[in-house]
Amino acid sequence: MKLLFKTILIALFACFISTSHALKPVSINGIAPFAKGKEIRFYYYDDLLSKTKILISSTKINDTGFFSVKIPALETRELIININTTEGSFFIEPEKTYQLTLFTKEQLFNSLNATLLGNSINIRIKQSDSNELNWKINYFNQYYNYFLYKHAPAIIYLVDQSIYDSLMNIIIDKFPISDNPNDFYSVYVKFRLAEIDRIYYKKSYDKLYSKYLDSKYIYYHNPAYMDFLTAFFNNFLYSGTKYITKQILYQNINDLNNYFRLLDELGKEPMLVNEVIREIVLIQNLKSLFSYHEEFNLVNILSLLKKAGENTKFPEHKKMAENSIKQLMLLQKGTTAPDFTLKTIHNETIKLSDFKGKYIYLHFFTTDCQECIREMLIIKKLHETYSQKVVFISVLLDFETTRLYHFVNSHPEFKWKFAHFDNDFSFIDNYKVYALPLAIIFDKKGNILSYPAPDTEKMTSYFFSLFDPINQKQ
Repeated sequence: MKLLFKTILIALFACFISTSHALKPVSINGIAPFAKGKEIRFYYYDDLLSKTKILISSTKINDTGFFSVKIPALETRELIININTTEGSFFIEPEKTYQLTLFTKEQLFNSLNATLLGNSINIRIKQSDSNELNWKINYFNQYYNYFLYKHAPAIIYLVDQSIYDSLMNIIIDKFPISDNPNDFYSVYVKFRLAEIDRIYYKKSYDKLYSKYLDSKYIYYHNPAYMDFLTAFFNNFLYSGTKYITKQILYQNINDLNNYFRLLDELGKEPMLVNEVIREIVLIQNLKSLFSYHEEFNLVNILSLLKKAGENTKFPEHKKMAENSIKQLMLLQKGTTAPDFTLKTIHNETIKLSDFKGKYIYLHFFTTDCQECIREMLIIKKLHETYSQKVVFISVLLDFETTRLYHFVNSHPEFKWKFAHFDNDFSFIDNYKVYALPLAIIFDKKGNILSYPAPDTEKMTSYFFSLFDPINQKQ
C-alpha cells in the first residue's frame, strides 16, 4: 500500500513539474494598416523537405489595422505570415513576445497572383537589436548576398585555393559562430557558408560530406541546413555512384518493390551509412524519381514512400514521406479532388460533393482577366449543348464579393452557375490557382478528370469525345 501511495506521489510530482515548466506560447501583436478587416494566417512548414505548410492560427485584423495572436512553439521555427495571397516570414523563439509592423506593395496586394508578381509582406520587429535572432540573420543575409554578388565569378571559376580561403576568411571573421548545436543562428550561418563551399568544391563530395554532414545532428527545422542537405543529395540516386547503380534502382524499385532491401542497398554507400540521413535521402530521391515515368514504376514509388512513412522510427521522416505522397498525387487524374465550399450569386452554399453523378467543369476567373471572360463565350456554347450531363461553374476570385453580382447582372447571356470563392484561400492553395486562365474537369464521382482542362478552343472536341457512345465508359 505504501509503495502504491509513493508511486502516486511521484507521478503527481512529475505531472506538476511538467506542467509548471510547460513553454508559454509566443505572443505576437502587430499592425498591418494595408489589410484592415482582412484575415491574417500563420503557418509552419510541416517539414522542410516537401515544404508543406500547415495552418497554426488565424485571426482578423481589426478596423485600425491591429492584430494579436498566440503561437505554440517548442523550438525556434520559421513562421509564415499570409494575408490574401501575399506572404512573408520571420523566425520565432519559444516564450518570446514580438511587436510587428507589416508592410507590402499595396498596388499588388489585391492581386490573385501577388506572389508570382514578386510581392511579399515585409516584417519589422519593434525593439529589435543586434542580439535578436532575426536582426542577426537579416544582417548576415545582406552581407552574404553582397559577398556572393562580388565574388561569385571567382568562386564559380575555381580561383586558387589560397585566394578562395582568403575570401572565405573575410566572411568567417565577420560572422564568428559557435559549435553549439542548439545555437540556431550559428547553424544557420554555418550552412549558408556551406553553400559557398558546395559551389567551389562541387566535385569533392567526400570532403563536403565529412565537413558538414558526417554528424549525429539533424537540424530538421533550420532552413539553411535542410537547403544544404537537399541540394547536396539532389538527384543523388539517379546520378548513380560506385555503390548505387541504375541496375540496383531498377531491380529494387521496379521488380522487387522492397523498401527494406532498397534501404540496405543504399547503406553500402559511405555517405549514406548514417541511417537518419539515408532515409531522408531515400524519401527525397523517390519523390524526384517520380518524374522519370518512362524508367520507373510510379505505383511502386508511391508504395515505397508509403512504406517509408509507415516504418520509419523518426516522426519527421513520417511527415516527409506522407507530404511527398500528397504532393505527387495532388490533382492527378483519377485522384479524389479536395472538396470545396463556394457561395453562389444567390448566397447559396455549394460543394463539390453536391454534384456527384454529373461531370463538373470548374472555371476560374477575375474581372480583370480578359482572356478568362472571352473563354465564357465558348463555355456558353458548351453549356447549351451539354448542360444535361455537365455542371458548369465559374468561380470569381476577386477579393471583393460584390463584384460577382455586378458581373452576372451585366452578362445575362451566361446561364450557368456563378460563385465566389468566399475568400477561402485554402481553396486557392488546394487547387493551385496561381495563374489564369484555368479550368478543371471532374468525373461523376468527384475525381479529377483533367487538370488543367484543355484550352477552351479544344473543349468542343474533348466533350464530343467524352460523350461519344463509342468512347463513353461511364
